[in-house]
Amino acid sequence: MSIIFTVLMSVAMLFLAAACTQSPAPAEVELAATVSALSTANAELVTQVADLSAAAGLPTPTPAPVQETEPPVSAAPAGAEAGTPTPVTVVQPRGDGPLPSLAASVSLAPAGETIFDLRVDSAANRIYASDTAGQLHVLDATTYQPVALLPFGGRLELDPQHKRLYAYLPYLYADEEPAIHVIDTETLSLVGDLPGQALAIDVERNRLFVGEPLTFSTPDDAPGVRIIDGATLETIDEIDQPGSPVYNPERNELLIIAYTVYTADADTGQITGDLFPELEEQAGGIKWCNSCVWADEAWYLPEQGLVGIQLSAHCAGKGCGVREAPRFYAAATMEPLPTTQAPAIQANCGSDVMAVGAIDGRIYQNQIFDRYVVYTNFRVYDASGAPVTWRDGLSTTFINPTTRQGYRFDGMVFDLETLEPIGQWPNACIFAYDPESGLLYGRRENNLFVIAERGAAAELPVPVDQPPPESWVIGVHASPDFAADGTLLAEIDEGEIYRSTDSGTSWVRLRGGLPEGGDSLRLHVYFSPAYATDPTLYATGYRSEYGGEGVWRSMDGGDTWEPLWDTLTHLRGEQLYFAPDFAANPTLVLEAKFNDLANGVSGRSFQQSTDGGLSWTVVVTGGYYAGDHDVPLPPVSELLPGSDQTALPVRIAGFDDAIQYTLDGANWQTATVTIETTDWLFALVPAPQYPADPTIYAVAHHGIWRTTDGGATWAQWNEPQYADADNLTKAIYSATVTPVLNDGSHRLVLGTGEGRVLLLDPDAMAWEPLAAPAAQAQPDAGPTLPTPTPLPLTEAEPLTGEPPAGLFRPEGSFAAMWENTARIQQDLGWAKSAGPDSYPGAFQRFDGGVMVWVQEGSRVFVIFNDGTWQRFTDTWQEGEPERDPAIAVPAGKLQPIRGFGKLWRQVPSVREQLGWALAKEEAVGVQEQIFERGSMIRIGGLAYTLVGTGEEGKWY
Repeated sequence: MSIIFTVLMSVAMLFLAAACTQSPAPAEVELAATVSALSTANAELVTQVADLSAAAGLPTPTPAPVQETEPPVSAAPAGAEAGTPTPVTVVQPRGDGPLPSLAASVSLAPAGETIFDLRVDSAANRIYASDTAGQLHVLDATTYQPVALLPFGGRLELDPQHKRLYAYLPYLYADEEPAIHVIDTETLSLVGDLPGQALAIDVERNRLFVGEPLTFSTPDDAPGVRIIDGATLETIDEIDQPGSPVYNPERNELLIIAYTVYTADADTGQITGDLFPELEEQAGGIKWCNSCVWADEAWYLPEQGLVGIQLSAHCAGKGCGVREAPRFYAAATMEPLPTTQAPAIQANCGSDVMAVGAIDGRIYQNQIFDRYVVYTNFRVYDASGAPVTWRDGLSTTFINPTTRQGYRFDGMVFDLETLEPIGQWPNACIFAYDPESGLLYGRRENNLFVIAERGAAAELPVPVDQPPPESWVIGVHASPDFAADGTLLAEIDEGEIYRSTDSGTSWVRLRGGLPEGGDSLRLHVYFSPAYATDPTLYATGYRSEYGGEGVWRSMDGGDTWEPLWDTLTHLRGEQLYFAPDFAANPTLVLEAKFNDLANGVSGRSFQQSTDGGLSWTVVVTGGYYAGDHDVPLPPVSELLPGSDQTALPVRIAGFDDAIQYTLDGANWQTATVTIETTDWLFALVPAPQYPADPTIYAVAHHGIWRTTDGGATWAQWNEPQYADADNLTKAIYSATVTPVLNDGSHRLVLGTGEGRVLLLDPDAMAWEPLAAPAAQAQPDAGPTLPTPTPLPLTEAEPLTGEPPAGLFRPEGSFAAMWENTARIQQDLGWAKSAGPDSYPGAFQRFDGGVMVWVQEGSRVFVIFNDGTWQRFTDTWQEGEPERDPAIAVPAGKLQPIRGFGKLWRQVPSVREQLGWALAKEEAVGVQEQIFERGSMIRIGGLAYTLVGTGEEGKWY
């Protein structure tokens, strides 16, 4: 089966090749990570990306414009006139602070384009920058004023000794001719052109090695790598092997990247070896297969005396999982370097790759998982390769060996010794670093950023007087001393925190060092239980699955914040818990997600601090499957005695669309509360004096219900403006209650989808009583599963005896449901494995059901509200359109994107039955167990029994 699939993949790729003479650009010129996953997430990883947007709220110094001068006239290249460049340049005077500062911003590329590659010629004091519009910008490296604008784009290679600059496009469309343009850097004139799309330079002997990237569409009779005289541009010899050349001067040896990596004698042109012969044996000898590994690129790193080679698996769809680290070899001997002693590749926005090795006896490495979602680990080793520490949710765009700082994609700067945030940097995608001048060169959109490694002070921006934006308010909190201070906090969907000290009349946005920027950022804020006497706030959060924000503390009510990251290992914080007597016992617990990529374990953890957050310890992990059993995360009350929340006689049940109540603590029945099919309950909020005041509020996005008798009877808030279940803006997204006020009453606090925080007096709200329940009490069997269209039921008999050989009685998370439900046993049969498997996945709600993506097998389950399901293969690939801009989306609805969107658009029956998306897709963990006649899958608290072994079936 795998061989058939491989052949089909190869045929498909050959058809694709008809549109281009070469395959799409490799990793060095592609986006390095997807953030939607990132927002779309993976993220969008964000990991290193080709273009970085400005960090929201990044302090922007007032630019001092440079006086315009007439640019010098450069010699026109043969066959073309040099353009008259007019970039906009702003230069910022450097300060004496410890953080990176923006030294200059130069607008080079036209709108909608960006900078492609860059070289700095220190001897000539020039900067050469190509853009995606096919232009080569020449700048003075001191003033950043334009010198010339030449009609050459693409990749750049510089030979300052022989005063040559080479510009070429490594990948072409069918109507483009390959050409390496040879430019004299003194006259800026074109010396000549060489046919080719890949180049390596032997500076000492003034030789050029010219080739073409080898791809699945390279013909059998393609020319080999040519050896060229750098002075005359005449061909000296041709090596009998096509591919991309990399020159290793320490062995006078050529590496040729051609699926594998060949070595060749640079003098004789003879092939001397194959570094990875095992690559030819994959998939029965069929190259370029889905999930096959091949060589993408190689580098000679003169400062480290190393050769680096990147071998990567290539998977259709969303990636292959854990990214393979480059392999490194001593350049003089080609002896391999242990992985844990390898340097980190960085400054790779362009082709001039750099690496950073040990700093003060420590080696720092990023580890990244990229398959639909992105996870990041940052690992520290000592010089011998022994592990020192690691962080989940942390990664670097650039490690500065001079300042001992790490720069993160979102603008954060952290200290390499402590791994704690110390400020911000003007984040950009880095091309080059000059340690002598202390300058970094990068791009942001169409601008060249010149960044000084020092100069900015660690200044904390002050709160900003402004109301919350018209966005979802996903969290609201009232001060423990609300009756006296009237303080409210609001969490916004984009990660911003707002504070009101006048009961919601006016608001300020809290900054002061808090993480900022991006729709993938989520921050959750908490009042210290002792806030009445100690105005301390805490915050935690994350950026999708790829970035963690750790824990932050403010001791002045939110004006300024400090990171509490010391020994905090898992940074993707989701919730903070406080000891009941926090003033006397400053113990708090952080619940966080983690993915230990080195050991293949992902789940959740409790990290505890007994000193108010100054230091942390990982106390327990759970939420994952350990081969033959589930490892649950215990109740937090085991770590914080006395922190148990009061048990309520009501609970949210079904598909978050029903309320159950109990009168005796054992038997549950369904309340007469009707939830719209496109709505769902998200909170049960008891009155502040519960149980003395038995009031409980049940809150959905488009309705609120109140009970004052333990759930037996209910009243509904009669408020039409939030009743439309199809309107995602006029909706409720968070709810809480204030402490008891001076008159003995309380207020209900609501956060809406339009950026409003409502402070409502429950006694003044219009409540409409509902009919008393008629349902019979039933024993508690756990949360019920949704059954939109009940299936005909007959009395089912449970399976008895032991399962046949090769089959199992299920264990783990699905065991209780299977054991206690004869119908499931009869429909599914015995399990095909002892316990469930866990995979990364994605989930999205629609008008008529849900979509679930499972990484394993790139499968998409479409689960309809009519009790049926279908399974499809996810065929969307990076580079394809994410959405159809021609589709008009109704107000309050969403068009699904990426893999879900492609399926939704291309299969009319799915689109018609599902309807519009109700919320963005979200990254989730999926548990799945296969049975004889179907499967069971779980996403968080939702469990689905899928009956049927083909591509469709029924579910309940």
